Amino acid sequence: MPAGGADGVTGTAAATHVMVVEDDRDTREVVKLILELEGIGVTEAADGLEALQSLHNLRAENPLLPCVIVLDIMMPRCSGTEFRRRQLEDPLISDVPVIVLSAIADQMRLDDLETYANVSKPFDPDQLVRVVREACAGQQPGRSV
Repeated sequence: MPAGGADGVTGTAAATHVMVVEDDRDTREVVKLILELEGIGVTEAADGLEALQSLHNLRAENPLLPCVIVLDIMMPRCSGTEFRRRQLEDPLISDVPVIVLSAIADQMRLDDLETYANVSKPFDPDQLVRVVREACAGQQPGRSV
């Protein structure tokens, strides 16, 4: 089976594309590398404002992309919390599930964000890949992992 899980018939790899929203460039690059090594496409954004624009651009190209957003909370200009609120208010992009990847202290105030799952930093790469794959496959959310 090719990377990304496509079987050549259903074309599921086309929908295995993730947006990573993280202001720390090193962390963003590590997450991108982990996902790409698993055959998952990645679009990057450094903050919530950049992510909103990129999300609209991706949706204009393919309404199935991205299958999930990996989102940091503490970011300049537009925090992850503000990004998620804006995303939920926008019918074009509100259906994209969000996995919060943030320090455990940040997760105390995430209940109202309707996240698919919350992954604590520091994170286990295998765990992150598993949660991303589950979200992209449309499985029921597990919340905190």
